[in-house]
Amino acid sequence: MKKYMLILFSYGGLKKINQHLEKKLQPEDKLLVRALMLEEVPKLFEHLISDVGFLGEKVVSDVEDSVVDIYQENAKDYLAELAEMAAAKDFELDKKLIEEEDLEKLKAELKRSKLDGIFINFSNNEFVSNQVKEDELKKWLQEIELPLDIFYDGEKKK
Repeated sequence: MKKYMLILFSYGGLKKINQHLEKKLQPEDKLLVRALMLEEVPKLFEHLISDVGFLGEKVVSDVEDSVVDIYQENAKDYLAELAEMAAAKDFELDKKLIEEEDLEKLKAELKRSKLDGIFINFSNNEFVSNQVKEDELKKWLQEIELPLDIFYDGEKKK
C-alpha cells in the first residue's frame, strides 16, 4: 500500500489529472487530497472589476460572489468525482478543503504523513499563483525529497 497526496491549487485540466491518478493508484493505496478554497476573488478579478464607480458597488459585489461560488462549486464537484473514482478503483480517499492561511499546516502534514509521492496542480494564472505563494511552496517541496508530479492546469510539467 502506497500513500500519496494530491494538492489542488487549480481546478483546470482535471480530466488529465484523473487519467494520471488512474494509472498511478493501485487498490488499497491511499490518496490524501488537499484542495485550496479561495475565500475571496482572485486578484485577477479584482483588477478587472475595480471600477466600482462605473459598475456600481452592488454589481461588483455580485460578480465577486459569483466568481467565488463558481470556484468553490468546481472544487466540491471534483472532490465528489474523486470519491467515485476511489470507490471504483478500491483506493482509500481522505479529502480536506484548505484555506490559503493553512499552508503552514499543510507543510506540517506533508512532513508527518510519510508519503510515497505528491501530485500537485498549480495554476497558469500568475495572480492565483502569487496568492498561493507557489514559488515558496515549490522551494519547500524540493527540500523534502519526495517524488513530485507537478501539473499546471492539468498539463504535466516536464
